[in-house]
Amino acid sequence: MGTVVPMLAALAAVPWLMHYMGQERLGVLSLVWVVVGYFSFLDMGLGRAVTVAVAADRSGRPRALADEIHVVGSALVLLLAVGLAMTAVLGSCIAIWGAPFKLSSAELINEVRLALLWTLPSLPLLLLSSAFRGHLEGVGAFRALNQLRIPTGILLVAIPCLTAYFSPSLVWACLGIFLVRLLHLLVLSALTAHEIGHAMAAMPAVLLRHSTWPWLRRLLSFGGWVTVSNVVGPVIVYVDRFVIGATLAASSVAVYAVPFDMVSRLPVLVAALCSVLLPELARLSSLASATDPSALRRSHQLVRRSSIFSALVVAVLVVVGALAAPWALALWLGEDFAQQSGTLTQVLLVAFGVNAVAQIPFTALQAVGKVRAVALLHSAELVPYAVLVFFAISWLGLVGAAWAWLLRSIIDYGVLGWMWHKQTLSPSMGIKF
Repeated sequence: MGTVVPMLAALAAVPWLMHYMGQERLGVLSLVWVVVGYFSFLDMGLGRAVTVAVAADRSGRPRALADEIHVVGSALVLLLAVGLAMTAVLGSCIAIWGAPFKLSSAELINEVRLALLWTLPSLPLLLLSSAFRGHLEGVGAFRALNQLRIPTGILLVAIPCLTAYFSPSLVWACLGIFLVRLLHLLVLSALTAHEIGHAMAAMPAVLLRHSTWPWLRRLLSFGGWVTVSNVVGPVIVYVDRFVIGATLAASSVAVYAVPFDMVSRLPVLVAALCSVLLPELARLSSLASATDPSALRRSHQLVRRSSIFSALVVAVLVVVGALAAPWALALWLGEDFAQQSGTLTQVLLVAFGVNAVAQIPFTALQAVGKVRAVALLHSAELVPYAVLVFFAISWLGLVGAAWAWLLRSIIDYGVLGWMWHKQTLSPSMGIKF
């Protein structure tokens, strides 16, 4: 619900924004959303590192609360510094060179420039939120997180809709988005203060005082490799579009990108499960390496059951989607487009089905600290996959790119599954912070 409801709200908001803002301003706003979301990789994997560290420390050790404060404080100090530095750099670039968009009028150029300057303060807020969210996931506060995520996701599109009704200016829309992000951060910090047992007013001083280099180094040793996966992942996702544009035609990119973007939402359902799976597996990993060897067996059972459940749900969705794809595409974008992209949509559905289930061993490996191995795997996939895409497109056209994505997904899942099944914990192994 926390993932799907905001997504539906965004889809519902598009016609309204198109009517009151116009196509050009909506295009700029959509790019702002994408860029701000992509820059979340600047959290350097610390959000996930905080989740794993807190979950491991909550496995029964008496020092857990003190460690939690060190973990969250150290992560927040670094993320605030990174966010402010990036905001200053990007703000200077915009002030000097202006908006990086081709716009229709000088008036709109100035409007977009000011709107971007109001957007930039959202970046440190986004990074700080990842640390607070990581802590709350680590302690299992998923109900509170999603009760916050749903209204926040709705407000992030509802506020621009409201401002657009009174004025099409992007400045008011971006100012509204900044205020929603600020409110979201304040609520997250209040929830974290409640979990840690401190007054919210005292939280900044407490977290700053407990921020230490040794803890930061431990978090970065985990988060750095997560960042490698987060940076390489989008490159793998979009490399086929650049190959299509270079070898076929720019118009072919749209024929491929539209169904690709549509079916790429499929793994979202499994991602929701994985957000809960990560801290639980980290807790079991810590127990197995310390006091409870049977926790290893329980973790493998949990991963196996999660994989079976995810595979069944995804299989149903893939079959229904494959049967409905030609009809849905024809209804949505016309018969000609459906004929061009119907087959590749069906292949992509199977590919993203495999990709969705692969998130289970991927999450399990991260939970036990095997982030380096996962990052190296994704880095090793990039060049061979790009070569495979080139030859597949040259041989089969657009559908060749879909088959290449399916083959990569199968290999990725196979290797991740093999790595997890080879994973064994001994008293000297396991995730440690």
